[in-house]
Amino acid sequence: MYNSWIFKVIIAGAGGVGKTAMVTRYCTGQFQDRYKMTIGAGFNTKSEVLDTGETVKMQLWDFAGEKRFRELLPDYCKGASGAFICFDLTDYDTFRDVPDWLKIIRQKAGFIPIILLGMKWDLKNHEIDPEVAHDYAEKAKCNQCVFCSSKEDLNIVESFQAMSKWLIYYASQD
Repeated sequence: MYNSWIFKVIIAGAGGVGKTAMVTRYCTGQFQDRYKMTIGAGFNTKSEVLDTGETVKMQLWDFAGEKRFRELLPDYCKGASGAFICFDLTDYDTFRDVPDWLKIIRQKAGFIPIILLGMKWDLKNHEIDPEVAHDYAEKAKCNQCVFCSSKEDLNIVESFQAMSKWLIYYASQD
C-alpha cells in the first residue's frame, strides 16, 4: 500500500515574475501570454504520482507579488508545508526581493522545503547569472534552485515533482 499525502504549498515572488503562468502550466498544461494581476492569492490543487508510487496532492497558494499585498503573506504562510520563491531572470530587482520573501515564509511557516525558481529561462536578456542564483540558494538554505520556462514547459513538472519528494522527506522526519 502506497501513501497518499496532502500539502499546502506557497508560491511567492514579485509581481509579474510568472507565478500564475507556472501554476497554470502545471495544473492545466496550458500557457497564456497575458494574465490579470493576482489579487490576494489564487488557489489550485493538483495531484502528483511519484515514481515511488506515492501520491502527493498539493494545495497551491499563488500569492500576489505586488508590495501592497505583501502584508497578507504571513497569514497565508501559516500551515504551509513547502514554498516556491520565484524571480524573473530578466529583472534583477525581482531577485533582489528574494530575501524578503524568504524571511516572511521562514518566520511564519518555519524551516520548510523551499525551491528557488528562476522564471522566463526561454528569454535571452538574463540579468541574473545562474551561478549567483545557485550560490544564493545554497547560502540561504533553500533546497534547490531551478530555472524554468512556463512558455516552453521547461522544468515545470520536474520542479513540482522535486517539491513533492522534499515534502514527503520533511514530513517523514517528524
